[in-house]
Amino acid sequence: MPFEQDIAHFLEHHPEAPGQAIVATRLLMRAATLMREHLDQALEPHGLAMRDYLALAIISLHEAQTLRPSDLSVSLDATRTQITRLIDGLVDKGLVLRLHSTEDRRALQLRLTEDGGRLVAAVAPQVHAAYQQAWADTGDLEATLQSLRRINQRLQSGPEPEDAP
Repeated sequence: MPFEQDIAHFLEHHPEAPGQAIVATRLLMRAATLMREHLDQALEPHGLAMRDYLALAIISLHEAQTLRPSDLSVSLDATRTQITRLIDGLVDKGLVLRLHSTEDRRALQLRLTEDGGRLVAAVAPQVHAAYQQAWADTGDLEATLQSLRRINQRLQSGPEPEDAP
């Protein structure tokens, strides 16, 4: 891959740099982009992108309880603005309803419409197949999951304190 050649060239000038960590990070970022594109392609015939599908799937899991836009924001690692835009699009497509909370009229709740529920059910097998296709022949997926979880936990907890001299 061309970026690996660029990184190798960079490392020639900066031998102290953590080469494998840099390459691994770049590969992870590239894989995330390619994964999103792969899943978006599977969803395109249905007029959805991956984030749309994830939002619909999460909302569908909360039919018996309240799901606020802020809850969805946390689940999707999205800003308030991004979630507002996302929900606006799903409402415009007739897939989601914004309802005022019965406990607090200022709060909004999200619900799938019947069309939204049907679409999630119809598209889920195609999304699952796309996931399986993307992860096929990648080796020990459980070990990969453990490594990704450790990286996420380390980054979420922030930098470790440096040893005092």
